[in-house]
Amino acid sequence: MHFLIGLIAFVFMLSVIVIIHELGHFLVARHYGVYCREFSIGMGPALYQHQGKETIFSIRAIPFGGYVMMAGEDDNTEADEEDWLNEVPASKRLNNKPCHQQIAVMLAGIVMNVLLAWVLFIGLAMAKGYVVEDAKPIVYKVEENSVAQKAGLQKDDRIVEARCGKESIRPETQYDLLEWIQYNHDTIELTVKRDNQTINVNLKPIYDKENSVYLIGYKAIAYARKTHWYEAFGNGTKNLWSSTTSIFTSLSHLIRGQGVENLSGPVGIFTVTKKTAEMGLSSYLSLFAMISLNIGIFNAIPIPALDGGRILIVLIEKIMRRKVNQRLVERIIMASFVFLMLIFVFATYNDIARFL
Repeated sequence: MHFLIGLIAFVFMLSVIVIIHELGHFLVARHYGVYCREFSIGMGPALYQHQGKETIFSIRAIPFGGYVMMAGEDDNTEADEEDWLNEVPASKRLNNKPCHQQIAVMLAGIVMNVLLAWVLFIGLAMAKGYVVEDAKPIVYKVEENSVAQKAGLQKDDRIVEARCGKESIRPETQYDLLEWIQYNHDTIELTVKRDNQTINVNLKPIYDKENSVYLIGYKAIAYARKTHWYEAFGNGTKNLWSSTTSIFTSLSHLIRGQGVENLSGPVGIFTVTKKTAEMGLSSYLSLFAMISLNIGIFNAIPIPALDGGRILIVLIEKIMRRKVNQRLVERIIMASFVFLMLIFVFATYNDIARFL
């Protein structure tokens, strides 16, 4: 039963995020007069279709994701065009629109994902009615038989600095320290403020397989305060910003080859979704917001198979003042697609390995 609820929650979440993304493309494309042949909710065979003024609106059999079919989204100048595309005037094709309009259409999906996350963060902050201040990196309780206890950490110790090899951090919050540890989990030297003394301790974080995180074995404490409803807009925006910076930090670490073992694919996302759905609506919606934001930012990466890559190609064409060779573009897109599939496979392998 828990598996079924988790599966429904997983499919619903990703479907809404994808549909919102595609809706952004569709609305801006129609605003600029781009011919959109079909807007589909779901994939596979059509269960229901309605012919609008210009666009076919479809509900398809597989309730997962969706898509918008735009004329000129792919430049088929050297390929046989589909029958419907032959009837579309050049002025209504995306690839014939001005540079700024093409970029706006590609950016729209990303913006919609970020907006969805923002709305969810605001709604969660408003429903909660209080805000939890960020916990300071101060030891509140040392866990029994933990690496923190063996290293000699004591209650009220304040972590001033952490070093691991050439990497170091002066954490302002407990979250800063925990996030840093996920990428620097060899032996760590901590500079600790205790009373009026400064001491150094060494410890090696341990991996918590159940929660897929590295820990050092002590708890910090955070304090809550009540908020007015209008503070939700500021708190929601703050949560959006902190989540965004965290995602970019993670990306920068991945580019440097750090934390690759923590990369998760669909199996990992499903597992986390199942857990959060069991924890309640608030936890589920928090994950919903984070996944939407992650997908939006991921699509902005300048890889040709993604929206960010398509924007890059349009900008290159603008600078060169001519179309990039379409055969070359298709090959680059295919290569980047293969690259993304390899990442997908590797992330899925990571997910499965965690269960073994």
